Amino acid sequence: MEQEEQGPPPPRILTTISHLEWLSERLHGERRLAVDVESDGFFAYREKVCLIQISSEKEDFIVDPLAAKDLSPLSRFMSDREVEKVFHASEYDILCLKRDFGFRIHGVFDTMVAARILGEPKLGLAHLIGKHFGVHLSKKLQRANWGKRPLSPEHLEYARMDTHYLLRLRDILERELEGRKLLKEAREAFGRLELLEHQAKEFDPQCYWRLPGAKELPPRTRAVLKELYFYRERKSAELNLAPFRVLSEPLLIKLASLAPISYEDLGKARGMTPYLYEHYGKELIEAMERGLCAQPEEEPPARPSNGDRWDGDTTRRYESLRQWRKEQADKRGVNPVVILDTDEVKSLAEAPSRSTDPATWLRSLSEYKKELYGTELTAILSVQAPPRAKRRRRKRKPAPAA
Repeated sequence: MEQEEQGPPPPRILTTISHLEWLSERLHGERRLAVDVESDGFFAYREKVCLIQISSEKEDFIVDPLAAKDLSPLSRFMSDREVEKVFHASEYDILCLKRDFGFRIHGVFDTMVAARILGEPKLGLAHLIGKHFGVHLSKKLQRANWGKRPLSPEHLEYARMDTHYLLRLRDILERELEGRKLLKEAREAFGRLELLEHQAKEFDPQCYWRLPGAKELPPRTRAVLKELYFYRERKSAELNLAPFRVLSEPLLIKLASLAPISYEDLGKARGMTPYLYEHYGKELIEAMERGLCAQPEEEPPARPSNGDRWDGDTTRRYESLRQWRKEQADKRGVNPVVILDTDEVKSLAEAPSRSTDPATWLRSLSEYKKELYGTELTAILSVQAPPRAKRRRRKRKPAPAA
């Protein structure tokens, strides 16, 4: 177990494009960097990156995108395949960096993915840092509002510690992966993370059906709930607040159940704070009135009946592949995702339905996995479901003569 004898020097805070140009020069020649991101998704309707933490072997840096705005000087090393970027749980960070700044991210090493491949039961960064370095990382600010300014020294120190130990943790995990001959599988998993692309989130007008208790409401009450849900979405976008920070889900259900209700009685409803009553009361009443005049919401929307649903053969192949994956994982003493991840299993199960040519079934796999498992997987996918046995009709004996 490693442990620092004294505290690290304070991080460098970078808030201007000239700072970032300086950083780009400062990091020139570095072969690996630890990277992390803090966003305000727990608070804002339109989530954004609020901090980018970067650590080299000797220094910690904190970039403030809200102040610097133009982050183009960072794009050079983000896309450089020769500079390894070490993340912990990189999927979210990569998507955020691509969405907000258009960065291309290459050369990823993910310490959480590495720990999962190694079979580590607890994958949180705080656990891994405590285990390997004897350092306690506080979770107190895990859901802090990183969009607020100014940030306190406590916030900056919390953010810095997310990358300060990552490079050393990476070395420990790489040695374990290499010792167990799992490094190649890990590199493949890291490569898939680089291919992630951000998909714009669209408002689902039917999502109110998934609110706890919505399906148990009478049809007329559900129509009121729908209008309240739509109102909350519009208000959240207008104020740029996370929807649950405008009106909670239990309060939406409560108000729908109380309708019709007078403006005066609205203030007495359980969960209706003075702030909500003063700022949203009139509009809430109007939304409930619209719901009472609307068509009752009788049934939830039907599920698509197209190719989204698997037929019996695809489901059978999926289960066979999962069983084979478990057996392989048990033999090697590894997590099943080391053998095939869930997306790979699904793609393989669907492949024979898309093409009758077995040569195309393994396209979703890397050359390494094709070489390692190709023969067995093709055999599994080639097995046809047994035909249903035909029921033999029993011949009726002629009725005895009278």
